[in-house]
Amino acid sequence: MSHNLFGERFLSYRRPAWHGLGLVLDEEIGAYAAFTRIGTYEVHLEDLITETGLRVTNRAVVRAPTDDDPMPRAFGIVSDTYTLITPTQVCDVWDQAVSRPIETIGSLDKGATFFVTTKLPTLDIAGDEVENYLLLVSPMTGGDALQIRVSPVRVVCQNTLVVAKKASSETYRIVHDEQASIRLASWLTGIYDRAIEKAAVINADFAAMAAKRLDNSAVSRVLELTYTMPKLPRGDAPEVVMIERHAAYAYHREWTENRRAGARALFEGKGVGMETPAARGTAWGLYNAIVELEDYSTPRRNEASARSEEALTGSRARAKERAYEACLKEAK
Repeated sequence: MSHNLFGERFLSYRRPAWHGLGLVLDEEIGAYAAFTRIGTYEVHLEDLITETGLRVTNRAVVRAPTDDDPMPRAFGIVSDTYTLITPTQVCDVWDQAVSRPIETIGSLDKGATFFVTTKLPTLDIAGDEVENYLLLVSPMTGGDALQIRVSPVRVVCQNTLVVAKKASSETYRIVHDEQASIRLASWLTGIYDRAIEKAAVINADFAAMAAKRLDNSAVSRVLELTYTMPKLPRGDAPEVVMIERHAAYAYHREWTENRRAGARALFEGKGVGMETPAARGTAWGLYNAIVELEDYSTPRRNEASARSEEALTGSRARAKERAYEACLKEAK
């Protein structure tokens, strides 16, 4: 998976990330202090004016120039009701409400996405270690909400396991309206303690998956629920439109078949750590195979630059959520 970092704006406590970039500290540190270490930057809203001088109601989300990227960057166009939450605001609220040292902090895609994590208790799934993190992801493109959720990492292969909403200790989406900062502070208050309480539920779900061996039919059911075939195109359009519809259908059908085959191949032995007792032939193994595929596979068309975000909050994250629900259904 491409790191997609903004420069080397990444900091990790105790050990480096797989990409080897950024800073590694042996001291515990808060969010804002960590942000200053990796390099702060300013994001703001700007008014939009047409070439003829007319003012429009929409506004642009703009990142100011930095020493390592001296051109300003426009992240997106938003409505006049959009309230921006800057990285500095995220750090300030985190330090006040969570009051926990960060595990990682970083910025992606020229600064358009900012994230912070802190460590939760490590889970043991039949000898398969899973490190658990509380994650805050703040996109500033206007196209998505700020998200707070749990993101476990399977140590044997460093897969990012985005726990489904149903089982997650915390899953929030904060829309960028005038109450956004207030809701962010409110929801972050006490969030660490609540996440600790829910960790036992997540651990039980993972253990149930590891105890459930899957036959071929069960594997097929999970893959069908995770990667759903597109519907046949309707035949109620002119010929030129039907040609386009059939081409799109053929493309998405092939993509779905390839995704299913790729996940099955990883599950059947090509995936990292599939030989462990917890993963070999189990629902836990299939879930991890799908996660590995989504986190590290070649991106879809037009997705390369956003691969990291997709794995955490976008279409790849949603595929992992569907896999989680389907594997847990088989296990229970």
